Amino acid sequence: MYVCICAAVSEARVHACILAGARTAEEVGDRCQAGTGCGSCLDRIDDMLEDHTMAATNAA
Repeated sequence: MYVCICAAVSEARVHACILAGARTAEEVGDRCQAGTGCGSCLDRIDDMLEDHTMAATNAA
């Protein structure tokens, strides 16, 4: 499923950016262009970042 329609970026691609070290929506955008068009996907990107942070915290 696409997170960002403008840049045709999938959930898997955003997840890969997060695993590679992106910690903000801006950093995700720098890596894969998601969120750099209309911006309607920024909330979803922020949610994915938060989910990753929570999962990492719970695993520790």
